[in-house]
Amino acid sequence: MKGTKVSIVVPCWGVEKYIDCCVSSLVNQILKDIEIILVDDESPDRVPEMCEVWARKDSRIKVVHKKNAGLGMACNSGIEVATGDYIAFCDSDDWVDAEMYETMYKAAVKYQADMVFTGLKRVDMDGNPCGTLPHRKETQFFQEREDINKLACDMIASSPHVRYEHTIQMSAKVVLYRRQVIEQNHIQFVSEREIPSEDLHFNLNVLSKSRKVCVLPFSFYNYRVNTNSITKKSKFGMYSNVIKRYEYTLKECEELGIGNGVELRCQRMLLAYTRSHICSIIRSMASLQEKKEEINDICCHPLLNYIIDIYPVNKMPFVHRAFVYAIKIRSYFILSMLTKVK
Repeated sequence: MKGTKVSIVVPCWGVEKYIDCCVSSLVNQILKDIEIILVDDESPDRVPEMCEVWARKDSRIKVVHKKNAGLGMACNSGIEVATGDYIAFCDSDDWVDAEMYETMYKAAVKYQADMVFTGLKRVDMDGNPCGTLPHRKETQFFQEREDINKLACDMIASSPHVRYEHTIQMSAKVVLYRRQVIEQNHIQFVSEREIPSEDLHFNLNVLSKSRKVCVLPFSFYNYRVNTNSITKKSKFGMYSNVIKRYEYTLKECEELGIGNGVELRCQRMLLAYTRSHICSIIRSMASLQEKKEEINDICCHPLLNYIIDIYPVNKMPFVHRAFVYAIKIRSYFILSMLTKVK
């Protein structure tokens, strides 16, 4: 589709219940000059047929059927067939407000931006609002390399004293990307099956090659979260992923030339994901003994303890500081009490 303004890539797997809501929100965008690329990642339900039905309804819709390889690889398959001046991504169980891509595209043209960031709204699985994640409160424009690198650092994690872990979200689903930057630099998503946080790594790579970046103080994206999710033991034995995320991100930032205290941001990222990981274990349905053993193993991890020793924990918000203290003394009781603090 020649001359398309925005290509929207939608990886699809196991979302029979939600895909119609998602695609409806895309075909009804105020910006009409778009293409919608539905990437069926070998979905085991009715999704493959539903994608084809949508393609017959709207000529702007393309369908790609591929062998299952995960979310990141599905996004890459969408990039390969995209023709728009800009590319966006949308998860197939989420939906977006009607003005999202028109607002972002107009900003991209106005500022000649390679990336345009917006915010994220959380909704429960039934679509009911349950909060907006922290985001910038005013329009910001960056074109100096130092400022763009600072934005990258803020995406990894906040400074020690800041209450929120991020003041700008790392999700690729709330960003508009100039396709030329992605293609000319051969930027792709890593597989989330190998490296956690594939969106963060994609964003860091695109930021490192972008000359102009815009942040808009709006949130158009509706992200479904299971607020009642209690797993049995899904997080058990998986702390290595938290370590892998830290090590990969730090190495990647060094290779991309993202400096300005990025080590400190990666350290806070590790502490934040450790806290989240421990909270998931405490909320799980495993036995108390199993929880204590798993958390004790985490608290004894040498890299975690090294970072706790060198990080300015005294500058962190009180609850975060208390959590780090509880890890250091390996107190399951304090950790379980702090888990109840929102």
